[in-house]
Amino acid sequence: MSVTHPQTPPELSDQARFDRDVRRVLSAGAKALAGAGIFLAVMLSVAALLRSGDRAEPVAAHGPAPVASPAPAAAAAPTLAEAKGVDFEPFERVSPTLPAVPAGPVKTFDVDVYHHVTQVDAKLAPTEVWSYEVNGVAHRGTGFSEPMVVEVGDTVDFTLTNGSSEKMHVTLPHSLDFHAAEVDPGTHYGDVAPGKSIHYRFKATHPGVFMYHCATQPVLMHTGMGMIGAMVVKPKGLAAARELFLTQQEFYLGKPGGQADMAKMAAKAPDVIAFNGYANQYKDEPVAVKTGERIRVWILNGGPSVWSAFHVIGTVFDKTDVEGVVGHDAQTINLAPSQGGYVEFTLAQEGTYPFVTHAFGDMVKGALGVLKTEHAPAGAGHSMDDHGSGAVAAPAAAPAGDVDVALGEMFVKASTTSVKAGEVAFAVRNTGQTMHGLAITPAPAKAAGGMLDESAFVAKGGELMGGDTATLNADLKPGKYELVCFLAGHYMAGQKLPFTVTG
Repeated sequence: MSVTHPQTPPELSDQARFDRDVRRVLSAGAKALAGAGIFLAVMLSVAALLRSGDRAEPVAAHGPAPVASPAPAAAAAPTLAEAKGVDFEPFERVSPTLPAVPAGPVKTFDVDVYHHVTQVDAKLAPTEVWSYEVNGVAHRGTGFSEPMVVEVGDTVDFTLTNGSSEKMHVTLPHSLDFHAAEVDPGTHYGDVAPGKSIHYRFKATHPGVFMYHCATQPVLMHTGMGMIGAMVVKPKGLAAARELFLTQQEFYLGKPGGQADMAKMAAKAPDVIAFNGYANQYKDEPVAVKTGERIRVWILNGGPSVWSAFHVIGTVFDKTDVEGVVGHDAQTINLAPSQGGYVEFTLAQEGTYPFVTHAFGDMVKGALGVLKTEHAPAGAGHSMDDHGSGAVAAPAAAPAGDVDVALGEMFVKASTTSVKAGEVAFAVRNTGQTMHGLAITPAPAKAAGGMLDESAFVAKGGELMGGDTATLNADLKPGKYELVCFLAGHYMAGQKLPFTVTG
C-alpha cells in the first residue's frame, strides 16, 4: 500500500480561483444531470453575472417562457423475486449505539473503501453499494458506513486508502470530504486512484455532527451509491446518557445487483430511505432502552437530496442541538441534507416508542424504528424471534380460531401462512398501540394513492384498539392472498403478510 502526499498547488489569483470553481460546478452538474440544458444555462448566466459585478444589466425576457415537459415516472424498485441468481451479502443489524472516542491524545482513523452488493430493504432486490470501512469496521449486509467520534480540540490523524486489497472490489477513483475539517479542499479532497492512499492531520475545533462523503465527480452519483458517513465531534462536559446514533440515507435501486439508478437520483425519487443503511431494521428489532434514563440520539441526514423531520412518537425533546443552535421543548428537528445534531429526552412510561422522519411519504420507504423499554406491556412491538418468518405464537386471550393473527406497528403476523380451502376462522388481536383492522384480499392487493381497493376484499373485520380481540370468518378458495391492515396508509407502510390457500 503506497501513501501519497499531495503537493501544495501554486497560489492562484482571485479570478483564477473563481474560474476554477465555476468550471468544477459546471462539470459536476453536467455529469449528474446529463442533457439538462436548463441547468447549464442557469449556471452560465449566474457565472456571467458574478464576473461582471456591478456592470451587470437587467436582461429582458423575449417571448413566453418555455414549458418544461413532465418528467418521466421513475422505474419501480426491483423486488427480491426479480433478483434470482444474484449473490449478495446477508443482512446484519447495525448496532445503533454511538461508538466510543478512540484512546490516546491523537485520534487515528484508517479508512478504506469497498464496493459490495447488499440489500437495503428486505423486500427489494440487492443493489451495489460503495461504502467506507473505518478502523477495520465494515457493515457488509447494509449500506451503512461507521461514524468517527472525537471530542472538541482533538487532533485527527487520517488515512484514506481507496481499496487496500482485491476483496474491496474498487475499480475507480474515490475521495473523502470532511465537513468537520478546516483544510484546503484542493489539496486534501482530491481523487485517490484504486489501491492508493492519502494521509493528513487536522484539528476538530467545532462540536456537532458533520457529514463526510466522497467528493469525486459526479458527487451525486457517489453519494447516491452510499458514500456517506458522519464525524461526531462531542462537546466537552456532556451529562451521562444512553447515546445512540442514526444516519438517514437514501438509496436508488437500478437493476438487481447493479449500480444505482442515476435518473432516480436526479429526480429525487429514492426507493428506500433508511436509518443506518437498512430499511425498518429497528422496527423489526427495536432498540432496548429504559424509562427515566436520559437518551441522547445523535443524527445525521446524509441525503443526498431529501430533507428529514426527525420525531420520536410519545415524547418531547428536552434539548436539541442542531447545527450549533440549541433549543428545548421540541417535537421535531428539521435537517437538510448534510445537516446533523443531537436530541435529548426521557421516556416517562413503559412502552414502545416509534421514531421516524415525520415526512410520512418518506417514512413508509423505511425510515421507521422503535425504542422499546425493558418492561413494555406484553405484546407491544415485536422482536427478532419472529423476524422474517411471519409466524407468531397464539395471541394471549384471543378467541379460538384456525389461524391466530397479531397486528401491530406496522406488521401482520400469523400462526400459519397456509391453510386448506373452506371456512377459516381468524383469531385476531391488536398487540399495537394504535388502531388496526384485518382484511383478506387476493394477491397482489389492489391499491392506489396509498388506499386499498376494498371492493376486492374477500373478508374484512372491524377496527380494533390496542389490546382488542375479534374473530374474522372467511370462506376461502384456493389461491394466493394477503392479510392486510385496511386502515389508510397502513398497507403502504408494510402492514401485510402473504397467505396461501391450498386445494
